Amino acid sequence: MEDQYFTPPPVPEQKAEAVEEIPPLKPNNWLWQSIVVTLCCCVPFGIAGIVYAAKVDVLYFNGRYTEAEAAARSARRWTLAAFIIGIIAAVLWITVMSTGNMPQYMEKIIENNASGYNF
Repeated sequence: MEDQYFTPPPVPEQKAEAVEEIPPLKPNNWLWQSIVVTLCCCVPFGIAGIVYAAKVDVLYFNGRYTEAEAAARSARRWTLAAFIIGIIAAVLWITVMSTGNMPQYMEKIIENNASGYNF
């Protein structure tokens, strides 16, 4: 008879453990490369690279991983474009200076464009 009045203790409610999401690896922000390219090669494209590079860490640490990766790709693209344009400009400048024709180039530019009285 005693079994009839016996109630087992309540089973504690099992809470599902919160599984923490493991974030993806932080993408390279290209910041120091952008700064070097800005100082040495091409200022306008380098500044764009710096702007996107500065966004990468902020977006990543706010949990916006896909946007951080997109900003890293943009920073890489602008930095590499600035580097390539800087290299091309340097090669062209060296070529023009080494041929010895720079004074003739400048005189032609001045003769064709400098005078405002060519009616």
